[in-house]
Amino acid sequence: MSLGILPDAALDERAPSPSSSSRAWRRSALGYKEKFVDAFTFERVTVRQFSSRAAFSKAMHRECSPQTCDGDFDAVPETAFTVWDASILLGKYASRADVWARLSQRAIAEERACIALELGAGTGLASLILASSDACAKRGGVFALTDLPDVVEFTKRNARENKSENGGRVPDACVLAAAPMRWGRIDDVDALPPALRWPDVVLGADLMYTSNTDILRNLAESTTALMKPGSVGVFAACKEHRPEAIEKFVECMAPSFDVQRVPASTVHSEYPANDSDFEILEFWRLSD
Repeated sequence: MSLGILPDAALDERAPSPSSSSRAWRRSALGYKEKFVDAFTFERVTVRQFSSRAAFSKAMHRECSPQTCDGDFDAVPETAFTVWDASILLGKYASRADVWARLSQRAIAEERACIALELGAGTGLASLILASSDACAKRGGVFALTDLPDVVEFTKRNARENKSENGGRVPDACVLAAAPMRWGRIDDVDALPPALRWPDVVLGADLMYTSNTDILRNLAESTTALMKPGSVGVFAACKEHRPEAIEKFVECMAPSFDVQRVPASTVHSEYPANDSDFEILEFWRLSD
């Protein structure tokens, strides 16, 4: 494996010095209701939010179902029902025309639509930003949004509401799917429909949030199981949470991947971010 910073040629839309054209995109200044209750709209992609799984269940007029994950796995996190900054950063990075062409190069070489799968999708915002972008409009693509069984119904609803036939921005050329995925459960990976089993791109935003190393190993195991040589995992990581968890995940992935770090300040010209707050990690699958 190698571990380094992507070369300048891969970052040709690097952010300029902050200017009046730079957009304020971080959500830290928002109030509770805007962060956790109101629907959130970003560049005409709208996702519903809820303060907890119980609030979502109540809104859907059903009782909150019991946890479906056993004691060996992470309980359904309340954070799955709200938007976090890393999902915005990931969506904007992956949907840059130059970045998406590089990430989807295997699909382009095989003259087919690219298959992207997001782990821990939650609201689905990162995938929906990508699926609705100009970068994906021409060639189309298949976008699978996965999360824990008690979250995936919520994710599916947001995906459905953003399809063009329902007035959303995701065009007909981009297919959206939702599926349950528990990290570390290879049977969940194997249960994916054949069209989703080997994605070209695996996405993840703010997934390294825990000090539980077993969960990080499970995340690495599922990511590795999804990927063939030539595929790539792209993860947006917020360093403000648990920077040690990010490094543990990198350690788990390094034996099977070429690891590249993308400084947050180079991610997108209109959405400036500090290198001390975020980074993008690219994991390119090595040959077995």
